[in-house]
Amino acid sequence: MIRRLRPRLLPPLLATVLLALAVYAQICCPQVFSSMRNLLFDAYMAVFPAGARAPVTVVEIDEQALADSGPWPWPQETLGRLLERLAAAGAETVALTLIPAEAAEPDAPPPRAERDSGFEMPKDRLAVALALVPSVIGYALTAHGGSAAPPPRAAGLAMVGAAAPRLHSHLGGTLLPPAESVRAAQGLGALNVLPDRDGRLRRVPLVVQWGEELYPSLVAEVLRVATGAGSYVVRIAADAATDVPLSIRIGPRTVPLNGNGEIWLHYAPRSSLPVLGAAEVLDGEVPAPLVAERIVLIGVSAPGIGSAVTSTLGESLSAAVIHAQALSQLLTGAHPLRPRWAVGAEALAGALGSLLLILLSFRLRGAWLVVTGLLLVAAVLAGGFWLFRTHLLLFDALTPGITIVAVFTALSLAGYAITERERRFVERAFSSFVSPNLVRHLMRHPEQLRLRGERRECSFVMTDLAGFTPLVERAAPEALVDLLNRYLDGLIRIAFEHDGTLERIVGDAVSVHFSAPVVQPDHARRALDCALAIDRFAADFAERMRREGVPFGDTRIGVHTGEVIVGNFGGRSQLDYRAFGDPINTTARLESSNRHFGTRVAVSGDTAAQCPQTSLRPIGALILKGKRNPIQTYTPLTQTEIDSGLAMAYDHAYHLAEQRSPQALAAFEACAARFPEDGLVRLHLQRLRAGGSGVEIRLEQ
Repeated sequence: MIRRLRPRLLPPLLATVLLALAVYAQICCPQVFSSMRNLLFDAYMAVFPAGARAPVTVVEIDEQALADSGPWPWPQETLGRLLERLAAAGAETVALTLIPAEAAEPDAPPPRAERDSGFEMPKDRLAVALALVPSVIGYALTAHGGSAAPPPRAAGLAMVGAAAPRLHSHLGGTLLPPAESVRAAQGLGALNVLPDRDGRLRRVPLVVQWGEELYPSLVAEVLRVATGAGSYVVRIAADAATDVPLSIRIGPRTVPLNGNGEIWLHYAPRSSLPVLGAAEVLDGEVPAPLVAERIVLIGVSAPGIGSAVTSTLGESLSAAVIHAQALSQLLTGAHPLRPRWAVGAEALAGALGSLLLILLSFRLRGAWLVVTGLLLVAAVLAGGFWLFRTHLLLFDALTPGITIVAVFTALSLAGYAITERERRFVERAFSSFVSPNLVRHLMRHPEQLRLRGERRECSFVMTDLAGFTPLVERAAPEALVDLLNRYLDGLIRIAFEHDGTLERIVGDAVSVHFSAPVVQPDHARRALDCALAIDRFAADFAERMRREGVPFGDTRIGVHTGEVIVGNFGGRSQLDYRAFGDPINTTARLESSNRHFGTRVAVSGDTAAQCPQTSLRPIGALILKGKRNPIQTYTPLTQTEIDSGLAMAYDHAYHLAEQRSPQALAAFEACAARFPEDGLVRLHLQRLRAGGSGVEIRLEQ
């Protein structure tokens, strides 16, 4: 009883252990799955991207703008003109997603009247332009270089709750814009964004950290200035397990943040965001609907100057477009959120689905268990997408889906291990009697073990050993059996190496066919290659036996291709997989014809036509006994026959004979003078001398 239970319990036990390890890894090491999780979230957003959004426009300083207005960095005079154009077009708010260069020193001091008035005029046109329209300017936090002074604030920021967290943007240096531009702008925010390791930007910070203090990012400042909000309130949750560890209040809006002060970006396609070139704005060609009463973000997108990152939609976006996407999302108030409970819920989903599959494995087998596993995985994946589609919740459905697949794999592999020993035993037993490819085919398709047949084009190889009968009469039985077994083992091994099916062994003769039971489109090439390999082996084997004093004869081989009926034939007590048809008899006749021509391999034209890459020379148009139509027959050419010139000389003479030319006899006589040992040359020379013509050869045996 115990022995019967062990195999049955092994798959569920192994699957349960694997499930426990998977759940432990999900809960204790969630970072292990971060890359895979991010790709799934990218797929969510690609299938369901954000739609049309808030009135935000991007102005890009591209290659055309640099060609028209000079190389980067632009002087503040040019940037000032750009802002003036936008202000004149009615822009509601303008933000610079770049850090302007310092203004050049004036050639002369300002007039005395201006100095004595006590009013400090701005030194640069950019500062003047920034004052014309509600504006925001950016700075960057850096780990190397920059200023050690804290960045200035344009608005207050109060922290409520626990102590300030330590964010990824905790950097010690600042790269600030010119002081006059800072004073003229209504907002100042950090430009820093942090792509993931794969180069894709999935989150944008709304707060950054310098020292122990939090500062707003550029996106947060643009939202504050555009909406006329006052100071910020950042709430830090005391409970680390809460769904929203950080949140920021900007005017009437409260935005949930992750533990690093970021929001997940739900990208809209780049084509949905209006983008203008700076050149057309400077030329005064400003489309009023794309600027008036809209928030305009200015950035650099020229290759080699402006930084570009890849979105989750696979698009390369400039910094200005990235900030515009984040600002549009803030204005609409729809933010993807990955709650803290997601990790536990994902582990629970994987555990419940896997346990259900384990329980069902006691009742279900094979395809039913596969279908059940697929349905469970599909349900988890569909549920994850539904949560994103309806609530913008980032639930990792891939990890529990993989857990269910892993448990199913464990169940399947353990079940396979239990039955594999018996299957291997059966396969080894049958392979000792029939071809391995036939055994494999029937193991995969047991339904074909039926008494039926089908028409199919196949190729055949038949061999016979010359002088076998005298060898049997002279050799001792024990020695003969060992000799014949070694010989046949070599032939069968070669046949199996070429995926041939061993049809039968009759004494010293072997019959192999190709493209049955498994269809092989290149069956003719396989058959010919197999025949050539057998010929090489048999010639070497015979030579070795002769050196040992054993009069071992040559192996004659016939190769032919044709349509036959193949299938299982016999009765209920025994099945025999065979091929029936005239091509089998033709192959046998071709094999026996070698003794008349002095060749070892005879290949029909039907096979040769499908093997143009093999070097062959024609034997003749054979008219076999009982046949009316001749069969073009060939034999392989060796490299020695090609190098010696035999192939060329024989081909020339054969071509003349084929045309029934009177010069054919002289050509074969010349060929025989050079190659007197060649059997085919002697054959055709004798025929022509006896009054024959053409290349037809009638065989009566």
